[in-house]
Amino acid sequence: MNDLSHQSDDPMQFNTIDEAVDALSRGMMVIVVDAAERENEGDFICAAESITAEQVDFMLRHGSGVLCVPMAEEVADQLQLSPPGDAFGPGPGPGPQTRTNFLTPVDHIHAGTGVSAANRAMTIRAMAEPDSQPKDFVRWGHTDTLLAKPGGVLRRAGHTEATVDLVRMAGCRPVGCLIEILSQHGDGMADGAELRQIASQFGMPIISIEDLIRHRRMRERLVEREVEVPIVTRFGPTRVIAYSVDHEDQQPMAIVWGQLSSAEAPLVRMHSSCFTGDVLESLRCDCGDQLHLAMEMIGQEGVGAVIYLPQEGRGIGLVAKLKAYQLQDQGFDTVEANHKLGFKADMRDYMIGLQILKDLGLSQIRLLTNNPDKADAFPAWDLRVVEQVPIVAAPEAHRAAYLATKREKMGHTIPESAITPKAADDTASADESTRHSLQPEG
Repeated sequence: MNDLSHQSDDPMQFNTIDEAVDALSRGMMVIVVDAAERENEGDFICAAESITAEQVDFMLRHGSGVLCVPMAEEVADQLQLSPPGDAFGPGPGPGPQTRTNFLTPVDHIHAGTGVSAANRAMTIRAMAEPDSQPKDFVRWGHTDTLLAKPGGVLRRAGHTEATVDLVRMAGCRPVGCLIEILSQHGDGMADGAELRQIASQFGMPIISIEDLIRHRRMRERLVEREVEVPIVTRFGPTRVIAYSVDHEDQQPMAIVWGQLSSAEAPLVRMHSSCFTGDVLESLRCDCGDQLHLAMEMIGQEGVGAVIYLPQEGRGIGLVAKLKAYQLQDQGFDTVEANHKLGFKADMRDYMIGLQILKDLGLSQIRLLTNNPDKADAFPAWDLRVVEQVPIVAAPEAHRAAYLATKREKMGHTIPESAITPKAADDTASADESTRHSLQPEG
């Protein structure tokens, strides 16, 4: 069991993805939990091809949400199920990327009224039959159908995609059944404690979509080299390698100095993009300074790499980061601001970066970071961090509180001398601010 976090600081005991997949392959049901910043709910999920009337009855009685049948695109095409009018149902975001894609509700032609548990089970099983045809179903029936996005949870972190991903992994047809679990003790959805109690009472595995995403990222090759070009920088000559990522709208890069194979453990910086720090040289954070320090240190050694990951604002995106800045200006620290916007303190995921390191042929590195957590995932990828090399920017009064929060609340190893500028440093900082001013000289 993994001890992870769900719904703020409430610890959730989750089963492994392999345990859930095994249960589904044996015709059992599992509980799947999504993130608090999304729908913040748990769903019962099972494979469509093995569903029974008893399972339908259980889901309706103990879930009490809307019984739906998520399916892959190829199944929807086979059955000619199209979106009815406004295809997108309720969702956590403003656009189709996050909202649920509903298809035409159906009944099987032999499912009687289509309402009973036995009738619904017949309809659901039929949708998973490889030889089912559109003529086998009555349109505008009682069983709601959903279309999963290609790429599954790597494209959209929803229960629809999680269902199809999980039943595929279980060796079943890419058609499943889900229902939201409503609270039996009041209004709203079942919370973490209630979901744990249900899982324990009925002996069901309980997993998170976050873990499913991580599981797929670790077991599937997702990165592909698109182009490699030499670029001479003020930190020495480099090779810039641009990657595409399957099912994701991101284009990470590797900036490489020298021949990586010539060093037993080259210096590596895993850097998350920061427009305000990297480009504008903002004094609110140390990101830009860290990037340039890393490039300087690697350039001096002549071998190493910077992995540049598009994870703006510790994974919340540029617009949300700027909103967090507004909250910080009102007195909230960087962690509190993220929480107030509905995000975790740190939403970043380094799995793509780790895949890039493996693509570069690396097995051990010296990691340029002040964040001990960055190295946690390396062993699972057969990558060894032989040394954590600190990368400490010069003190700057504008970011003292920011760095103190990173040290105190996020566990970063930052010396006091990097947080509190001395008098001489204050003068230097003022000079640096003047240097960066947009006012004309003189």
